[in-house]
Amino acid sequence: MRERLLWITEHYPPRRGGMATSCARQVRELRRSGRWVEVVVLGAAAGETEARDNGCDRYVAPDQEDGLAANLLLTQLQPPYTGVVGFGASVAGYYAVTLGAWLGCPSVVLVRGNDLDRDWFHPARSGWLREALARASAIGAVTPQKVDRIRRLYPDKVVEWTPNAVDVARWALLPGDLRRREEIRGLLRADGAKVIGLFGELRAKKRIPWWLEAIRDRGLLDRIRLLVVGTVDLATAMILEDPAIAPRSLRLPFAGPEELPGLYRACDFVAIPSLFEGMPNVLLEAMACGVAPILSDAAIPLGEAGFVFPAGDREAAGEATERALAHEDWPELSATAERYVRETFSLERERETLLDLLRRAQG
Repeated sequence: MRERLLWITEHYPPRRGGMATSCARQVRELRRSGRWVEVVVLGAAAGETEARDNGCDRYVAPDQEDGLAANLLLTQLQPPYTGVVGFGASVAGYYAVTLGAWLGCPSVVLVRGNDLDRDWFHPARSGWLREALARASAIGAVTPQKVDRIRRLYPDKVVEWTPNAVDVARWALLPGDLRRREEIRGLLRADGAKVIGLFGELRAKKRIPWWLEAIRDRGLLDRIRLLVVGTVDLATAMILEDPAIAPRSLRLPFAGPEELPGLYRACDFVAIPSLFEGMPNVLLEAMACGVAPILSDAAIPLGEAGFVFPAGDREAAGEATERALAHEDWPELSATAERYVRETFSLERERETLLDLLRRAQG
């Protein structure tokens, strides 16, 4: 029988953000490989179904009455399925293991980040998460750290590392990107200083004020310029506006994919000092553009492709940043970052890792 997957998620285009980007990419690559994938988007504004090559996208409106949407969904599905996937381990995972049991097929739950780091401790969501992980036929997690933590909680479960991917060819630089790079560096007056990029939703877990304290303690403020692309919380915004405690910075709103290569390449490094983390698309995209990261070990192993410090160790964060600034062969470092992400986080590897986890779930 042709492989037919039911894919449950709260994160899917046209919603924005890294989760939606990752979800759409994984579904697209599975469909391209010939699998039939029916996507169910929970909490969507429109309750309708759109046909796709090798599948369909079904948008489920929020409940008007407790349990109504879930039970209506059961009447609309198109079984049989060879597996059910929950992209996200809380609500989507709970739906996936429930529907898998009712439809008589194995379920896979994909842990992405906040679903374990935050929801495990959240009174309103932890029950969904615990039930999803306990009932899943197999579990995938986006970082090795999360794999280890889940295995310790559920030692009898199949738990595997299912990393994100990036299409390196998609991030090849065009002449316009290089012009944008020079424009940004000119605005930052970066001559003699290194530009460090901060991208995305810079929330509390990203620990930007904490990292700024680390580089200030190390006496690095004059050697750095910051390019901030995305949103920042109030505390971070106030610090960035004070030249006594933060480097010179340029703040830009969220940028679309067509703008990002030039913005990434305007940076010498990107910083991701998070206390806990999933596997940010920003990290892989920047490396695909040849930009090495300065990041905590909450994300992914990097070898020689970046500057890593233990999450929460402020002295080590400052030291890693100083090592990055002192690196003398930027072209070689850039080539190493691009090569590492191309060889380690390819679209093919992401797809085959997911399929292998599904095979293990099916027994």
